[in-house]
Amino acid sequence: MAELGVFGVGVATADPELRTVGKNGSQVCTVSLAFNRSYLDKNKEWQKETCFLRAQVWGNRATRMAELVKSGQPMYISGYMNQDSWEKDGQKRVTHTITLRDFQLCEKNGKKKADKQPDTQNTAPVTASAPADTDDGDDDDIPF
Repeated sequence: MAELGVFGVGVATADPELRTVGKNGSQVCTVSLAFNRSYLDKNKEWQKETCFLRAQVWGNRATRMAELVKSGQPMYISGYMNQDSWEKDGQKRVTHTITLRDFQLCEKNGKKKADKQPDTQNTAPVTASAPADTDDGDDDDIPF
């Protein structure tokens, strides 16, 4: 059976909720995330669409998420989709949740927090691409 992989950058819409479940006391942390998508409509005007999904993470990562993530925190996530269904009052209900394998915190609008040292294990690395006009035309090091 194939799984639906999910990768993206979302923003926590509330503080995460940490719970202990089951007889063995497993930790699970749930957070609601907002994912934004921009596109050009038929009138060539930019539109913004937001999708809200719940995400959950288990074990040690659950306690780590509860400690680090706050409402408004952007984060890179990777995981897979789950669908749960049940009946209530004779009607079938369905919900979708992202089960996270990993997450990394991102900086808000490129600003670093001055009062804290960055957590290198859970902060997305800052990368920059070279400007387009720096091509020197030397392709000798390209292996194909």
